[in-house]
Amino acid sequence: MVEILIYVGIGVFIIGGIAFLVAAFRTSLLWGLACLLIAPISIIYLFVHWSDAKKPFLIQVFGVAIIIFSAYTQGLIPPISASSVFVGSPVISNQQFKCDGRTHCSQMTSCAEATYFLRNCPNTKMDGNNDGIPCEQQWCR
Repeated sequence: MVEILIYVGIGVFIIGGIAFLVAAFRTSLLWGLACLLIAPISIIYLFVHWSDAKKPFLIQVFGVAIIIFSAYTQGLIPPISASSVFVGSPVISNQQFKCDGRTHCSQMTSCAEATYFLRNCPNTKMDGNNDGIPCEQQWCR
């Protein structure tokens, strides 16, 4: 059922995009061609001709909202918690490292690896001052 919502969202987004192009072509042939062939021109058209482009644009936004909602309810977008937000942290793929019992900085080979272990593995001893940054003296300065 939720998968169907993703397709509905894509459909709504496409319909909004077609309506946007129709509005641009109704304004003039040049606006229509420019929006069709040169993507950044669509943004200019949106601002210059807001009254004509507003409804198709909002339809597209609604389609994107449906897609995001569907992806979130399917678990494709993980929930964001205060503990998962870390300013300046590297993006770490879960497939790059795995918990294997290592707990100390001397056992790590990079800041990214230490950060993964600190966030995902039990009993790590890599953040002496509890600021969320592991191995500050060795890797993550």
